[in-house]
Amino acid sequence: MGSNPNEQHVRQVYEEIAPSYEALFPALHRYGDRVEGFLAEVAMPPCRVLDVGCGPGLLTRFLEPAVEVVGLDLSPEMLELARRGRPSGQWHTHSYHQPIPPALGRFDVVLAIGCLDFCANLHEVLGHLAAALKPGGRMLFTVLERRPGLDGHEVPQRQVRTAGPSVALSFPSFEETARALADNSLLPHRYVHAPGWVHLTEQRTMYFGWWDVTRP
Repeated sequence: MGSNPNEQHVRQVYEEIAPSYEALFPALHRYGDRVEGFLAEVAMPPCRVLDVGCGPGLLTRFLEPAVEVVGLDLSPEMLELARRGRPSGQWHTHSYHQPIPPALGRFDVVLAIGCLDFCANLHEVLGHLAAALKPGGRMLFTVLERRPGLDGHEVPQRQVRTAGPSVALSFPSFEETARALADNSLLPHRYVHAPGWVHLTEQRTMYFGWWDVTRP
């Protein structure tokens, strides 16, 4: 877990902000109703939802009790908050750079929202997530998309400051993400380029490529 230095730094940052994360969430995130709308469409009980990079489990906390939620995150502190918020969920420390444990089974729905920002190998990670998705299942994930002319999004990777250690953010292009999807037999259902979160230190809104995909 946390086998590379950037992942260790990401884990440290989220451990430090865990106590205040839920209070900060509305100020930091610009998700609109995209996640809620997606879940309302696809998370019909009984189904299994995998929340990758779940943090304190805010995105799945209020799903119907008949929906089985499994959350993965680097930070045990975040997972403890998720456990308190939805005791019926299963919450596990895990890096998405490693395959999803087969013992967890496969899922009707996968979320990976705001966590692939730190992804060192998007092609490989999407392969791990695709393997956890049932045929016909849907996944909503976000990436910080590289776009020339969009301030802060113009290079493939850059270091950013936090209140703790600096971390590396990754910015795949639209074409790179589309190629990784095709290579992992994932089909785009919907796509939009839209706000994701507010970088308080840099005082700028970071933009996501929002990808809604399915596994045939």
